[in-house]
Formats: sequence, C-alpha cells, structure tokens
Amino acid sequence: MENDMQTFLTPGNFLSPALSRSTAPRDPAKTAGRTLRRWARAAIRRWQRNKLIATLEAMDDWVLHDIGIYRDDIRDVVNTFDDRELGMEFFAAPIGSHRGE
Repeated sequence: MENDMQTFLTPGNFLSPALSRSTAPRDPAKTAGRTLRRWARAAIRRWQRNKLIATLEAMDDWVLHDIGIYRDDIRDVVNTFDDRELGMEFFAAPIGSHRGE
C-alpha cells in the first residue's frame, strides 16, 4: 500500500518558512536604520584601524620589534584585529621619565 499522504507547499504553511519570510513586507525605516548603523560601525572601525596604524608607525623599530611586529607588516597585522583589539590604546611613559635618567 502506497502512502496516500501528499505534501503541498504553499506560502502560508510552515513547511516552507523561507518562502513565507520572503513575502513579508519590509519596513523602510527599519531597513534604513540598519543600513545607517552598519555604515556607522564600518566608519568607526576604519577610524580605529587608521589611528592604530598611525600609532604603530610612529613607534621606533626597537619598540615594534619588542611587540613582535615588523614595520612593513603593520597594516597586515592591524587588518587582522577584531573590534576589541582595534579599541586598544598604546601608551608609554614620556621620554626621560624612566628611573635612573
């Protein structure tokens, strides 16, 4: 005896959730808000990345060597950083403030 039950796919049933999701109307205000937030996050990341690159490029070669970065690799290294790492700030004591000087 064969299975007499047949499955019918319609946009309203739960067998095809992708189809029913795609037919829902989109709110233009929400779409614009998401686009604006995405653009702002990208602009902030780009600013943080450029700031970090400039900070590293301003360091002496021996400091970069201590960190484990070669001057030619600064951009490549910074481009691998995630958002948390891009927020790092490098700081050092002013020249001449070390003990014994």
